[in-house]
Amino acid sequence: MNELSEPARASELARVGELARVKDEQLAGQASGAGARALLATIVEEKPGLAIATVTAAAGRRAPRSRRARRLFAGLVTTAALATAAVMGPVLLERGAGTATSYANAAIDIELRGDEYIARIKDPFADHSLYAKAFQAMGLDIGMELIPASPTRVGDVVRYGFAGTTEADKLSGGLEPDGCALGHEGCFLAVTVSKGFKGRGTFYLGRPAKPGEKYQAQAKAGKKGEMLEGYDADGRTVGKVAAEARRRGLRVVFRIIEPNPDGNGFGTIRDQSAKVGERWYVWAAEPVQVGTVRLLVTEKHLPKNPVTGE
Repeated sequence: MNELSEPARASELARVGELARVKDEQLAGQASGAGARALLATIVEEKPGLAIATVTAAAGRRAPRSRRARRLFAGLVTTAALATAAVMGPVLLERGAGTATSYANAAIDIELRGDEYIARIKDPFADHSLYAKAFQAMGLDIGMELIPASPTRVGDVVRYGFAGTTEADKLSGGLEPDGCALGHEGCFLAVTVSKGFKGRGTFYLGRPAKPGEKYQAQAKAGKKGEMLEGYDADGRTVGKVAAEARRRGLRVVFRIIEPNPDGNGFGTIRDQSAKVGERWYVWAAEPVQVGTVRLLVTEKHLPKNPVTGE
């Protein structure tokens, strides 16, 4: 900054005198008084460079460099941004026309893609309240629980209970991206919810089971991807099915069923202490947990499968 000539300095000091509607002695002990505030208001009305020069000239000090002022301002902005981030925590919201379009926390992230919300499950074992919180942030009254499922039921919406839904409300589950291999990087359990979903309630999504955990949702054991893949157990004898299961290294347990009189479905389960013989008949094979398959059996052969109705 160029030094002011003596005449110019005197003129500047005179101008300061005109600006200061209160005198130094009036400000003593009143750093936040009305006079100080009046001086501050006058200063900030001036151009930034002139204000700095005026204040320092009145104090008899050299004006600070403008770079320092910029650093101070940048520091204040950074501090404010950090404070805002601390308040928001792990949540990220983007809003358009007053509606949330994305949300993320440690368990799940949701984003609006066209006419659908895609919710990707990052932690399938998280507290269920974290999922509900995410949906609420998107304006959806949805609770979600993840339950252990056999391999081909992972990602399925196993069951649900909703109220107030309409025909336009759609909800489905699967993998994101479609067809990916769960457990590989970038592959997630996912839920798709139609934009403007009006329902409220809870649904249950199949997740991989923990070691030793029993399935709460399962497919037929002979289905592709399950423990007896490619093997049809229905109508075969216990001896044949059990031999195939053990050949695959599986443990076998039994459930004795009581078919309904018309042959469609089954009801009361008989005393499970009865010894199941090899000449009994298998009407369904279902996964119980990793390494264990359950056979639904009757002692006598039946004209129709009571499990499938065929």
